[in-house]
Amino acid sequence: MSQLPHPSSLPPALIELTEWDAQDPSNNASLKGLSFGDAQTRRYAQTLRDRVVIREGRDGIEVETNSHVGRIDVGPIRVAIGPKLPAMPLGRLLRYTYGLRDIEAISETHSPTSLQGFQDILISLLAAEVEDLLRQGLARQYRSRSEMLASPRGELLFSELIRLGGILEPRLPCRFFERSPDWRLNGILRTGVQLAIRLTEDRDLRQQLYQVDSLFGQVQPFTRLSVHDIDHASRALTRLTENAEPALTLIRLVLEGQGLAFAEEKHLTAMTGFLFDMNKFFQRLLSRFLRENLYGLQIEDERSVHQLLAFAKDGNPRKRTAPKLRPDYALFDGVTPRGYLDAKYRDIWSMGLPPNWLYQLAMYALGSPTQVSVLLYATMSDEASDERIEVQQPLRSSDVPPASVILRPVPVTRLAKLVGRSKAGQFGAERRIFAHQLVAMQSGAIGTKTSRAGRSEAYEH
Repeated sequence: MSQLPHPSSLPPALIELTEWDAQDPSNNASLKGLSFGDAQTRRYAQTLRDRVVIREGRDGIEVETNSHVGRIDVGPIRVAIGPKLPAMPLGRLLRYTYGLRDIEAISETHSPTSLQGFQDILISLLAAEVEDLLRQGLARQYRSRSEMLASPRGELLFSELIRLGGILEPRLPCRFFERSPDWRLNGILRTGVQLAIRLTEDRDLRQQLYQVDSLFGQVQPFTRLSVHDIDHASRALTRLTENAEPALTLIRLVLEGQGLAFAEEKHLTAMTGFLFDMNKFFQRLLSRFLRENLYGLQIEDERSVHQLLAFAKDGNPRKRTAPKLRPDYALFDGVTPRGYLDAKYRDIWSMGLPPNWLYQLAMYALGSPTQVSVLLYATMSDEASDERIEVQQPLRSSDVPPASVILRPVPVTRLAKLVGRSKAGQFGAERRIFAHQLVAMQSGAIGTKTSRAGRSEAYEH
């Protein structure tokens, strides 16, 4: 990938952060006195603002991160955003969330760094998945070929024979079919491996990828790979090729993490780095865990909350459609709605709750049959427990009971332990209890120490 120019010929200054972090010249001297230097880099930084905020201040460059992790080069700096989770639990959660096979591709002691960034975790998993597919033998597909053959087979092409003016040599034009590994699915897999080679800066991992790439033989890679190509290949999977789905998922994550920075005169410029949205990952992780482990209850992803907001019949002259609220999860007992939940990859126990999130959760609570909404947030703290915010009526004389917003921690290290496939049977009962604790529509379901009776009550509800 070509890098955007920066005003100095010196290598970019390395700025290391974690999720939901901030650095500026007051706490990082490397940022003091730096500027983007040209309009193109400023526009580039502007397009990244929903993933990482990089701006010029009076004394230098300021950087503010959110739920995205990875590495990105912008002008005179390289921003390396590492997840707080160690690589091993994170790798296990990634395998579980995206349905990857239980391949131990990541060392217990390895952790994402600026030199071996978060993208290398995904690439390590991709290398292991594709290597396993190659070990089993690439899926082959019959392909039509037309050739002049001395020993005819398949269909004799009389039209071609007439065009040639008859039999002029001891060969005949034939159309036949042969099984070949050179077809769309394998081409995408090889292209994904080659994309990973360009992206990783880990020497050992790149060497492993080169070895994997060499095993594809005559399979031709794509000149340009898009998410549409991957989606098309995923939909076309059959019983014989479904084992390639995890690898396709990883290739899609790597491709989306590269992203596109901006379009100028129909020319797309690729980001010089990789950024991965941990918030989307966390939402998908909880969705799978709850679907698999709730007993008697069901969740539905991103179901709209109807009839909470509506234009008055005589107050909508433009005939607008009322906005619809869409929480991450709706909880049902059969067909009966129980409440709404949201998921956020931010340690609210230690970092606090942004006001705009609270306003959104308050609306979900008002639209809930139980007048309760739950925010499930990721935490590394062993002390985190439920917190409850009441949405009270401003008039003291009102007898309407307050709605409630429950802030509920999800200990990610505990979750990683529970979803380890090799121990699925051992932790089956604990997984079900934990799932019901997470969706309980009363506070106190999650705490530092939970009694046996409390756990049973959360499970029954």
